[in-house]
Amino acid sequence: MKEGQQQLHIWEFNLEASPDSLWPYLSDTNRLYRKLGATPIQKTSLSRGTPKGHLELEHNNLNSYVTWQETPYAWETPYRFKVVRDYKLGIVKEVKIFTECIPTDQGSKLVVRVWITPSSFTISYLIKFYLNYIIKRRLDKYLQEIVNGISKGLKPYEVSKPKKLVRGAEKKLEDLKVKLIKASQRKRITNRLIDLIRFAEDEDLQRIHPYALAEYWGEKKYSVLNVFLHAAKLDLLDFSWDVCCPVCKSPQNNFRKMKETRVHLFCEDCDNDYTMDFNLNTHLVFTPHPLIRKVSDKTYCFGGPNSKPHRVIQQALAIGDERYPQLKLEVGSYLFRTHNHEGYLVFHVREDGIDNVNVYVTDEELEGEEITISCNPNLSISNFSSKRMICFIEKLNWKEEAIYASEVSSSVDFTTLFSHETLKETSKVKASDVTMLFTDLMNSTELYVKEGDESAIGRVMGHFKIIQQIIAEERGGIVKTIGDSVMAVFWEPVSALKAVQRIQQIFSNSSAVGNSFKIKAGIHYGDCTAVNLNGRIDYFGTTVNIASRLVDAATEKEIMVSEAVFNHPDVQLYLDKHSDTFFIKENLKELKGFDDEEFKVKQIRLERPPMRLVI
Repeated sequence: MKEGQQQLHIWEFNLEASPDSLWPYLSDTNRLYRKLGATPIQKTSLSRGTPKGHLELEHNNLNSYVTWQETPYAWETPYRFKVVRDYKLGIVKEVKIFTECIPTDQGSKLVVRVWITPSSFTISYLIKFYLNYIIKRRLDKYLQEIVNGISKGLKPYEVSKPKKLVRGAEKKLEDLKVKLIKASQRKRITNRLIDLIRFAEDEDLQRIHPYALAEYWGEKKYSVLNVFLHAAKLDLLDFSWDVCCPVCKSPQNNFRKMKETRVHLFCEDCDNDYTMDFNLNTHLVFTPHPLIRKVSDKTYCFGGPNSKPHRVIQQALAIGDERYPQLKLEVGSYLFRTHNHEGYLVFHVREDGIDNVNVYVTDEELEGEEITISCNPNLSISNFSSKRMICFIEKLNWKEEAIYASEVSSSVDFTTLFSHETLKETSKVKASDVTMLFTDLMNSTELYVKEGDESAIGRVMGHFKIIQQIIAEERGGIVKTIGDSVMAVFWEPVSALKAVQRIQQIFSNSSAVGNSFKIKAGIHYGDCTAVNLNGRIDYFGTTVNIASRLVDAATEKEIMVSEAVFNHPDVQLYLDKHSDTFFIKENLKELKGFDDEEFKVKQIRLERPPMRLVI
């Protein structure tokens, strides 16, 4: 073997699991490399001319210093990914890794190709032995663990051994378990949380997302969040605030307290300034309390597919290149973006969408053009621009499992348990694309006259409690009550629509609450500003004003929504699926305070409006 001659190693594994079920584990390259025995790495900066998106990385192992430049990972979910490392110092010159998961009748065939170029003849055979007799065996063992867990419907931590806790934490954990069950009244979720803390890997505990666990556990998101908040109050868990970069979506800045957050931030990966947004990029995340279990922050890979799970594909194209990625998309909305353009294209994915899609990227800005495509389109991407580009397709709702600051900061559980956790009094934080819901009890005066103050007050307070519960379950929070009205905030418009639909159904059909409650609602969607007002989060701006005027213009048992809400893709999809439930009428309305314009609105009812006989 000549000095510097490239080696090619091809490994094939037949696995009884589909590419979809394998992908979350294969794409988690940080965990994968750790399982294979990799050394922890860190970012470095040795060159001023590093191309955008590329990483400079290093590690120290047994007094051996190794550094390399790594190309951005390219992937197509759930089928394949690849990466290239160009070593500046170390025992190899270059490493290329290409992993492909091919569907078969029995499950999948996983093909791993590793190209490696040694720096000298002396170590060529050592590298060959290490890859084929150590790395390959470790990979085979890990794959069998994955398949075993998938076959049983279990996560890896559910079939693993207990991890080391802080000294004395075992007894403390049992005491906290009893207290948490008493505080939350949710024994099943509490037991699952305790098991997670005891058995999960460090990677799983660095940022715990309760909503993702709720999906897996088959529990209500509101219930799991309730347990996590009580656990944080008892110092079983701790929480902090991630403020993610709006371009790469990575949690570039983390703050333990909301009052410590900063509005103006910087992303090192994108070399880009960005701002904190209360509704788009600020998330609540949990980790075990350090007095219970210390979680390692060692990193074995940066930039792998699982670091950006919202991206279904990522590809690098030289000038004049074309790509034909294999796509498998869920129904929903996606954005096509590049590292060189500020704008984007919108792909609405529907089962009856078009199959053949050609994207030609030039130096001109992407202007937000929209197209409806199928779930498995034949996509071609051509780079006709004057620069090399990295392009990607990502979900519009890019982090559905995240708990956004806008929703949780107004939830009753959060404000009750952590009343001090709010913005600084001087802070004014943008809340983009936030949804505001106002409800109003139409006949409250009649109710007080008919039933007397004491009885009526009790019933009105009960009505607030029902609304509060439904809003929390639909990922919203009550900002405040104004008389008999409720002002609530939601992360997305469809959640507000679902909430008010349930509210209307309960007060229209339930004999338990009677038929004396006549609820109307108004929903608007847009930008506003979040502030600390009297120790609580409140919102101001035109979006809030329009929503409050919409409920004023609504009639009995009516949901008045703005055109922005009605045209939102997720709202359209929901209304299409429930077309036999909603009765929709379009109208033009003049709203108080907006005398110079008419608003196009949709009047939505859950029952046909009564016919009026005109004589």
